Amino acid sequence: MKQRSADDPNLHYLDGRALYGEADFAELPLPDQLHPDTAAHRRIGERFADLAYGSDGAFAAESA
Repeated sequence: MKQRSADDPNLHYLDGRALYGEADFAELPLPDQLHPDTAAHRRIGERFADLAYGSDGAFAAESA
């Protein structure tokens, strides 16, 4: 990743465990042990939006 991102400033890494991890599984277990339910999908989406587009996110709007 580091090697490729040196040539591509648009390549970013996000560890999926930041979106849904062990603590989330304890609270919102995967019904079939593989796929998230509606509540887990919402949590994952909200976290992604914050991590990707929040003030420190890779896709945060640049201030003019």
